Amino acid sequence: MKKPLLLLAGMLFVLLPLQPSQVQALSCAEPRSMEEAYIYYDAILEGHLDKSVSHFNRNELRITVKTSYKGVGEERIIADEDKFWGVVNGPSASGEDYLFFLKIKGDHWENPLCAPSRPVAESAAALAYLKGKEIPLQRAAEPAAQDTAWKNLIQAQGSLTAAGLILAAAALGALGLAAVLRRRRRR
Repeated sequence: MKKPLLLLAGMLFVLLPLQPSQVQALSCAEPRSMEEAYIYYDAILEGHLDKSVSHFNRNELRITVKTSYKGVGEERIIADEDKFWGVVNGPSASGEDYLFFLKIKGDHWENPLCAPSRPVAESAAALAYLKGKEIPLQRAAEPAAQDTAWKNLIQAQGSLTAAGLILAAAALGALGLAAVLRRRRRR
């Protein structure tokens, strides 16, 4: 019983002086102007949120693009967002229309924490700035092909998630096995 307490006290004694000299919060304490946002974000679009699929720490947004102002040429995309923050005042709600400001993260779209994404009804000033900047969308294929495209996108992202879960389970299993073997050796 004394060893864990001594170890904890020792770790605190060593780590306490290593505090950072400067602490920073989110970089979006002040929102970007519309001009800065247009330059900063990789995609800006007005879209209908068809479905929001909840995962461990994120939501997967399936969006039908109504109007693209930058970066997106497809009629349907999938984007991720933080499960708890989402659009400015909380996670996006299915069935609503939003003005999304997206970044590319790896090989997929992301609605970042500080993005000024919000419901279209609250976006009059941003839409006024974006007027005339519309880009044409590629027409989607037949409905059956659209469903296949959704499934392909979901499988691609899902396989990465599954691989991560398998690796995490294997690591936990290895740690558990090591703990059991260590206890057996002590006896």
